[in-house]
Amino acid sequence: MKSPELFDLSGKVAIVTGGARGLGRQSALALAEAGADVCICDILEEEGAAMCEDIEKTGKRSLFGRVDVTQTAEIEPFVDRVVETFGKIDILVNNAGMESEGVAIEDVEDDLWRKMIDTNLSSMFYFSKAVGKRMIARGEGGNIINMASISGIIISKILPRHNVTYCVAKAGVAHLTRGLASEWAHHDIRVNALAPGYMVTPNTRTSRKYPEIVERLTERTPMHRYGQEDELKGTILYLASPASSYVTGSVLVIDGGHTVW
Repeated sequence: MKSPELFDLSGKVAIVTGGARGLGRQSALALAEAGADVCICDILEEEGAAMCEDIEKTGKRSLFGRVDVTQTAEIEPFVDRVVETFGKIDILVNNAGMESEGVAIEDVEDDLWRKMIDTNLSSMFYFSKAVGKRMIARGEGGNIINMASISGIIISKILPRHNVTYCVAKAGVAHLTRGLASEWAHHDIRVNALAPGYMVTPNTRTSRKYPEIVERLTERTPMHRYGQEDELKGTILYLASPASSYVTGSVLVIDGGHTVW
């Protein structure tokens, strides 16, 4: 296969959760620009509808569904709708999540713990299970990409805010990725994860209000800056395409070097 063909997603159908904005939006655009039809779900209906229009401007088809990714009763109908409309699902990008809790661990209430774990970890299990079953039944393989974080590798130093619960959830995403990869490799379903560092996204807006946090994190990053949303597009495309055909169970770190120190 020639090099340009390695990144060609023509004829593929993808789902991106939390695709209305931020890293989900950039993931959806990367897939569409490479030739895939892209379906997105989110709880942000207006932004989701606008995102579908942007996808269609690339010449590809799109579909939006309002889905709470913590509720399997909402996930299954959306996945069915995608299959009914497009006939299959080749790629799933599990991107939906919520920002760090900002609460000291001794003050984390049970409801907050459950919300953080459900939104940032359990949702990826629910969506992977729903889509994975259909990929297995179809018998032509597939590709799942989970959005982890360097916070699943380190406990981020974002004081005066706190994020232990967030870090625990993202560490779970990394191990869920490895587990799914080991279980589904014989079905030709590859499962990988991205572990972004500190990015300029809606989910980091709160911590970026603190100049001392921004200064500390950029000083501890060899590239001395936050990443931009579109700097994950190449890695998403790599993992979603034949270019990474022998890659599964991996967690790729994209952090400007933050975790080298």
